[in-house]
Amino acid sequence: MQVTIIGFGTMGQAIAKALSDYAGAVKVFGIDKHNLHDNVSAKNIQKSDFLILAIKPQDAKEALKQVKISLNKKTILISIMAGVSIKKLVALSGQKRIIRMMPNLGLSVGEGIAFWKASGLSLPEVKKAKNLINKITENFETKNEDAINKVTAISGSGPAYFFLLADCLIKTSQSLGFTQDESRKLVGKTLKASALLSKEADYSELIKKIASKGGTTEAALKVFRKKNIARLVEEAVFSAYRRAQELNNA
Repeated sequence: MQVTIIGFGTMGQAIAKALSDYAGAVKVFGIDKHNLHDNVSAKNIQKSDFLILAIKPQDAKEALKQVKISLNKKTILISIMAGVSIKKLVALSGQKRIIRMMPNLGLSVGEGIAFWKASGLSLPEVKKAKNLINKITENFETKNEDAINKVTAISGSGPAYFFLLADCLIKTSQSLGFTQDESRKLVGKTLKASALLSKEADYSELIKKIASKGGTTEAALKVFRKKNIARLVEEAVFSAYRRAQELNNA
């Protein structure tokens, strides 16, 4: 199985890394979006069983214009671009075998999650695609394409939300007098432990275990609730969801 990845940035490299465990079964070629014109790139695109588009949605039109010249009609095109619909991918590429997928950066450390939808594939081709996607990340197939826009706002962008919280905690830790190194370790270990602990119970139950009545954690949680953190998170996620929908018209 030959897989060519166009766009060898953060996500392109993460997918390549996830597939590296299958070196005997999967040949992976990474192509920078600026090198689509050369003969080596053209040959790899033509020979590919799967062509993965790991580029920004704003680059879709120009990249697919170049790819279209070399694309084999039997190749299955997988797009991980936020917001770009299957209909638009067909129009730009001239390809009928399309998979639209939204993975996240967690796949680079074996903790990825993705939703995907196939279009124009036969049953054997869907089975072949599932086999490949299973090698890349944990995943769900969906029949509703808009679900991919919603997933983009939750798990696709999600790691950045946690990194933002971590960054805020580190800065607050430093304002309390801890060094940058001490703050980084305090927050990093806390986040890692929280992720592991979350496997044991529901989040609401875990909060109750930590927040004793009249204690320090309860005092902090009261501030979050007073500021309506739940509504803030909802507004942020829906903003990302709407942007994913808008990107199809960019």
